Order: sequence, then structure tokens, then C-alpha cells
Amino acid sequence: PDSFTDLLATIATLRAPDGCPWDRKQKLTDATRYLLDEAGELLDASLEGDLPGVREEMGDLLFMICFCCQILGETEPLTMYDVAREGNAKLLRRHPHVFGDAEARDTAESQQRWNAIKAQEKRDRGLDPDRESILKEMPSSTAPLHQAYRYQDDAADHGFDWPTVDGVWAKLHEELDEVTEAVATGDAGRIEHEIGDLLFSVVNLARWYKVQPDLALRRANSRFRSRFHLVEEEFREAGRNLADADIEELETAWERAKRRLG
Repeated sequence: PDSFTDLLATIATLRAPDGCPWDRKQKLTDATRYLLDEAGELLDASLEGDLPGVREEMGDLLFMICFCCQILGETEPLTMYDVAREGNAKLLRRHPHVFGDAEARDTAESQQRWNAIKAQEKRDRGLDPDRESILKEMPSSTAPLHQAYRYQDDAADHGFDWPTVDGVWAKLHEELDEVTEAVATGDAGRIEHEIGDLLFSVVNLARWYKVQPDLALRRANSRFRSRFHLVEEEFREAGRNLADADIEELETAWERAKRRLG
């Protein structure tokens, strides 16, 4: 049996007049929002090393992609096979060093070829890539930390960067001092401004050390959640309210949680 065809048939049935009321109600904007949610759940499962979860979330993500296509296909001449064919053609076209006679000796050269072909595709559509900013456009749903990383990486590719990481560290300390000064004024707008600059500098430091800041923060969030759950459990088992503990007790419980989780 063709599982992919079966999936498409199931989705079409859900969207049919006698299908599921909830599925029939969804618009393309609704479905794309759910698609982002599923992509986030796939990322979470991947970061946690949950391979069965990764497999399940990949299925959910595939469903949402097909669901979006079904909705669009109800008003436009489009099927998932069209989407797959066009996507495959793009991959073949942008990898001449794999599927053609061109060569790419490393990742940098392959990326250069990719960008050159992408620029030519824009020219073929009547656009002028030479007039575009070197900062690549990203969707509004892009995580701000990743957006900052990409902006800095794009700028660095064109020489807008510190010559050594020492400059990055100095800028980070400078921004921290400016946050302190802003806090002293009590000006909420200035405090927000300076904290934003500080975060931007932290992202640049991460970039220099080849750390994806969004993933690093996700992992830090996960560690905090796991440790905090253990602290809650400890106080619950002792019949105590977490809010009644003083800072020393909380710190001690926190350190125990860190040791338990490693």
C-alpha cells in the first residue's frame, strides 16, 4: 500500500462536506500556525534525544504540510505531488556540484554556488538581487535569537565583523555597563533598549564560538524546567509550600536537584 497516498486521501476526507467539522473549519492561516507548532514539537523531541517522539512529530509535521496543501488545493490547481516535484527540481538545480558537472571543494564553495543560482533565479523573475540588502529576509515567526544570529552572520560574510573575539568580549562588557547605567535612571524604555543591545551582543559571542543561541537557550530552559520540577517535588513530599521557603532553603534544594540530574 502507498502510505503517502493514503494520508492524502484521509486528509481529503476530513475536509470533505461530510468530514470533520474542525478540519473543515480551518483556513490556511490556521493550518500554517499549527505547522509551526508541530515543527517546534519536533525540535523539542530532537533536543531531548527522544527518537520515538521525533518519529511521531515528523508524522504530525508531514500531516500539517499535506493539510496546508489540501486547503490551498481547494482553490488553486495544486497537489502535494506538484509541491514535491517543484521542490525536487529546485534541489537538483541548486546542487550542480552533485547532480551536474560543477565542483564544490568545501561547504563554503557549495554555499557560494547555491547563492549564485538563487540570485539568477531572482533575475529570471525580473528581480534585481544586487539591490537587495545583504541581510537576508526572514519570516516574522523566526525566533529573535536566531534572527540576530543570521543578521550578524550575513554582515560578517561581507566584512562587517570584529577582527578577533576580543572585540566581541569588549563590546559585551560595554553593553552590560550601559544596562547598569540605564537601570540607574529608572527609564523603562532605555532599560529595554540596552538589554536588547546586550542580548544582541551575547548572540554575537555565541556566533564566534559556533554556538546556536536559540538552541543553547532552549537547552538551558529544559535544564531549568527539569531542576525546578525536582525542587517542587522535594517540597511537595515534605508537605511544604514552595512559596514559604527562604532563599537559603531554595538554593540548597536547587543544588541538590542539579546534582541529581548531573
